[in-house]
Amino acid sequence: MKSLFSILPNDFFKPLNSKYKDQYADCILAIFNSYKTEISYGVERESVVSTLTDYFNTRTDDISFDDDNSFEKDSRSKAQKTINYLKDCGWLDFEEEKNYQQNVVLTEYAVPFIRTMNDVIKNEETEYQGLISQIHALLQNEDLYSKPYQFILKNVVNSTEQLVSSLKKLNISIKKHIDRQTKNRELSEIFSLFSSYNEEIVSKSLYRLKTSENVGKFRQSIKINLDKMLSEPKILKDLVDGYMEIEQESDSELANDKIVEMIVDVKSAFENLDKIIEDIDRKNNLYMKNAASRAKFELASGTNQEGKINAILRYLTEFSEEDENIPENLFSVYVQKFVSEESIKKIPEKKTYEEVARINVAENLSAEERAIKKQLLLDRQMARIYRKKIEAFVLECLGEKNNMLASDIPINNRKDFENLIYIRLFAIESNVYNVKKTEHRIKTDKCEFTDFEIIRRKQEKLKNV
Repeated sequence: MKSLFSILPNDFFKPLNSKYKDQYADCILAIFNSYKTEISYGVERESVVSTLTDYFNTRTDDISFDDDNSFEKDSRSKAQKTINYLKDCGWLDFEEEKNYQQNVVLTEYAVPFIRTMNDVIKNEETEYQGLISQIHALLQNEDLYSKPYQFILKNVVNSTEQLVSSLKKLNISIKKHIDRQTKNRELSEIFSLFSSYNEEIVSKSLYRLKTSENVGKFRQSIKINLDKMLSEPKILKDLVDGYMEIEQESDSELANDKIVEMIVDVKSAFENLDKIIEDIDRKNNLYMKNAASRAKFELASGTNQEGKINAILRYLTEFSEEDENIPENLFSVYVQKFVSEESIKKIPEKKTYEEVARINVAENLSAEERAIKKQLLLDRQMARIYRKKIEAFVLECLGEKNNMLASDIPINNRKDFENLIYIRLFAIESNVYNVKKTEHRIKTDKCEFTDFEIIRRKQEKLKNV
């Protein structure tokens, strides 16, 4: 196997490790992007000079290309010398046309590096939709078995590697995503960012792998078709012949070993997918809990809107439905901003042992008293507010609809308004529904709030089909 550094020119990484690495990286990407409308990675030199001249016109800093530290001032001169410098380092090459026109082309080893630079800058999550079903469809398509290596196995291996690599990348980046949503942000931002995190990262990246793209739905069929490739002599011979043709391999035994290795690797990858997904779920739940705790702490102690709502809800639980004598100045309180160093010290407890005076005998309750106590406990349980109870209420309100406005829910008393608040708060972690804020302000004789849309989540739709 060839070494990477035996293929690349000695100065290949010099532009990205120099004093002017920012300028060179920008120029490399600008050149790459200028080729998007071309039929190859080559374009007339004057066009590249014009692109880089425009770039240097936006910068006021000077750049030196010589060892004597003489600085270029003119943008066009900077562009010309940048092209020559990147050519000397192995990123670019020149081609002469018949009409003496000179084209600037990207070298074959520069293109994959630039694509990777673009991926790192964009920091986009890989879209997994269809990868598993595509692999399954390729293996099922009898028409493609005329050339099974070129049309089937090579694509299956590439798609499997892309899927596994992308899931592993997500696995190591979960903590980064959560921290990005919560660290150094105002509490008002955290709730909306949690929602976008669930939509963009969790739902987009993992939801389909557990439902329509579930590995379990396709794994057995994929394994059977891969085993078929090894067990049927004609298919295996066609695979070996295709490998020798495409990969320029002259040894048929070595080609046969490579085919077997590729098939075994794909089968092994599909066996391990569940473990990767489970580990992602574990990390996601862990970091989500940590971030939620951070938000809850702010929510419980803050003087912002969410903190006050939390205080209102906790306070209102102490009043009955009929009791309207709530103090008007209840929330004119502020959080203590200064914490004494001594306050974090544990207060020592002095243990004392006193003689037991008597042992109380459990009272025997009559059937009527037990029924009353049971009813009190049941009433207290029914009065509790928790996520599943709110989700059931939302589903009841939605009925057959996929979405509705919060203002469509009747608000006749304080309890109804509390339910509306809890619908908004529990939407962050609910798998049943989510909410979308509107700009419309609702004002009635009972309350005033900013309206929001309640939307049934997709998995809930699938459940009802």
